[in-house]
Amino acid sequence: MAFVFASSGWHQLRLSLLSVAVFTLSAAPLEIQRRIVDAAVRGSAFRPILLLTTAYLGVVLAFGLIKLATNIYRGWLAESAVRTLRLVIDERLKGIGHETRHGLTDAVSLSMILAECDDLGGFVGTSISVPVLEGGFLATVFAYLIYLQPWMALVGLAVLTPQLAFVPLMQSAINCRVARRITLLRQVGRDILVVQTVPAGHDERAKFDLVFDLNMGVLKLKTTMNFLMNFTYTLGIGAILGFGGWLVVHGQTEIATVVTFVSALGRIVDPWNDLVDWARSLAVSATKYRLVEQEILRMNAQAGSAPLPSSNP
Repeated sequence: MAFVFASSGWHQLRLSLLSVAVFTLSAAPLEIQRRIVDAAVRGSAFRPILLLTTAYLGVVLAFGLIKLATNIYRGWLAESAVRTLRLVIDERLKGIGHETRHGLTDAVSLSMILAECDDLGGFVGTSISVPVLEGGFLATVFAYLIYLQPWMALVGLAVLTPQLAFVPLMQSAINCRVARRITLLRQVGRDILVVQTVPAGHDERAKFDLVFDLNMGVLKLKTTMNFLMNFTYTLGIGAILGFGGWLVVHGQTEIATVVTFVSALGRIVDPWNDLVDWARSLAVSATKYRLVEQEILRMNAQAGSAPLPSSNP
């Protein structure tokens, strides 16, 4: 996070303000939908429904435009951070000098400049704005649902609770595989650039096989995690419909409220997934950054330059 603030500074505050504007509007479409359904069920005149529909379209348009600006701003921050990282690594290499560099330095630097910088810089764009936006969106929607029907809101909240258990455990396993994969690929790059008297053989094939196994392990963990998350959402929809139907039959709520809850549960899927993806990206980026930082510190020892912002400030 020290690198995030060092490379983006006050831009993160501006991006966070845009995110606040987005999630502030998040509950408005749900309330307008509820009023439209309620008006239609009650057999009201068409004019109020038309006005509500127009208001709904206006709010959705404003929501979309602000979110578009937020995404473009995120992308600009990410690309700026990628450029900064690449320039820092290039300067360290020039400071060392070609005659004192070894194949390992060239190989690792090539890997960092061409591949690893993209992932690290990409996280800079989402590092602050995503938790502000998606966390604020979830808080706003759940506050609105609690206002409508507290018991049904608790059912919706229970849908997310199991994910707080299995997501961190599975992500920890992913992080270990990512770190091992990066280390192996750096070794492969070193073997390619260093002049060898003996052609690469079984040793290189073993590395490629291990990278394949690590990639498949990450893929299996990610797809399993997505399956479990989607399954809990499905259970949540069923619970809302069943419990909401019981409340309607006993006259404790209206059908429009049940429809709103089902719609709201569908709307929180994307922000919750984005928040989980952000947490996964934070963990993976921290792992990758530590590996880059270690290499930069090694370069500094050779070039006598200032280090990157520490991952443990």
